[in-house]
Amino acid sequence: MLRFDELDSTNAYAKRNCSLIENQTIIVAKTQSAGRGRLSRSWLSEPGGLYFSVVLKPTQITHLANLTQLMALSVCQVLRELGVAAQLKWPNDVLVNDKKICGILSEAVTSENKFDALVLGVGVNIAQTDLSRAGQPAVSLAMLGINYDAEKMLQQILDRFFAQYENVLQNGFSAIRTDYLNYFPYIGKEVIIAHGTTPTRGTVQTISPVGELILNTPAGQTVISIGDMCI
Repeated sequence: MLRFDELDSTNAYAKRNCSLIENQTIIVAKTQSAGRGRLSRSWLSEPGGLYFSVVLKPTQITHLANLTQLMALSVCQVLRELGVAAQLKWPNDVLVNDKKICGILSEAVTSENKFDALVLGVGVNIAQTDLSRAGQPAVSLAMLGINYDAEKMLQQILDRFFAQYENVLQNGFSAIRTDYLNYFPYIGKEVIIAHGTTPTRGTVQTISPVGELILNTPAGQTVISIGDMCI
């Protein structure tokens, strides 16, 4: 495990130094000066949060995308054990009362058209008391009245993740689909999926065995493999 007081971002550090970093290394920073989320969004990374990246170099790469969903599920399960009513928003956000408490950014590292590593970056809001600058509705454990140690949470998340890691590598989303759906409250609800220039509106039917979002739309059943789900 590599620890830093501050980095631009743990993902950026991992990508810069990928060739020197061993498989399953964890990179942790107390703060990030340039934290990032999905779709090039910034991620406010002030003191009090848990910010880490996991560097993965598997030989089986068929189900890499599902590792992001496994990480989201792992965070959700740890929060649930604390009595927090955490829920999953496809594909990999963790919300409490429709406010984001955890974001995950997955980035592949390649060289000469060859896969080198997957970097999973995770940000969990723990001790912050003011997230008004987050740019979206956000909440922390402290704001929910829970005082919890970030180091303990890190270990619990990693334990959950690696307990299912090989299973998901081999079997994909189907290995965690039942558990994921237990914390996914959007089936039967109308959502908008933002991706590209034309959003897709529809009613959530389910999540497929490979982790795709299945919508009922005016055009019929639509399968969404990538995008941002807006409620």
